[in-house]
Amino acid sequence: MLSKDEVLEKLKEVLTTGFGLRGDQVVPTARLVEDLDLDSLDSFDLVVRLEQETGEEITEDDLKSIQTIQDIVDVIHRKLESRESRQV
Repeated sequence: MLSKDEVLEKLKEVLTTGFGLRGDQVVPTARLVEDLDLDSLDSFDLVVRLEQETGEEITEDDLKSIQTIQDIVDVIHRKLESRESRQV
């Protein structure tokens, strides 16, 4: 299973290659809308890319809790932990 740091690195890769952000912008405290200027279409695209990368569905409820990069890392990590525990 990926650590939170590894999830952050994957997320950074997705955001820099797919959204033209600089790596130094993708920090845990960065807010998606206010700091990274991602709009609702970008958010949808990001969710699709993350689902493809992780194989995990990101639900509407998950989206409601996401404001920052750290929020995304936490949601993805929690889903991966849950999947890992179901497989054991």
